[in-house]
Amino acid sequence: MTAPTQQFTVTRTDGELAAHALMYAVSELSLIRVTGQGGAAYAQLQVCPSGARYRSVVDGMSPRAARELTNGYHANFHHPVLYAAALRLGAVRLAELVPMSRSLRAVLVAAPAVAATADITENVVNLYLHRDTRRITDTTATVSSALSIVKWGGTVGPLAYMTVGFLPIWGRAVRDRFARGR
Repeated sequence: MTAPTQQFTVTRTDGELAAHALMYAVSELSLIRVTGQGGAAYAQLQVCPSGARYRSVVDGMSPRAARELTNGYHANFHHPVLYAAALRLGAVRLAELVPMSRSLRAVLVAAPAVAATADITENVVNLYLHRDTRRITDTTATVSSALSIVKWGGTVGPLAYMTVGFLPIWGRAVRDRFARGR
């Protein structure tokens, strides 16, 4: 990553990015609360190696955990849109601040949308599987896991790249602000 092309100045895009990031954070906290006791099963089902393992996780949940996990999947249909919007704005803003190739910018902008699509599809698949555990096979567990991998790769990858890009910029801006304040 190269140095910024200009001094950091807060723009409208920064305000929109902060608003989207805040909405995402509130949504994430809400999902954690709604998913409740189903949270442990949710984590175990992210990448399940087999239908048998997937089924054992689902069958091992208490009725309350199963209900709360289902509620979490339903509540999670808007959440991917929020993180995709925040990550897209982050990519656009970072591209304004540091030189990057068009292809990198395109990947950083598109990956969150692909991830959100995979996330929503994963929710549909998991709701379908949880409704009748006889539907759980090695193939359906693999589909769910593949969607999860796309979801996490399309969010964590761009987020990590943007974090590495933004931290020095924001750090310099804070340092310069304090230096001027003396």
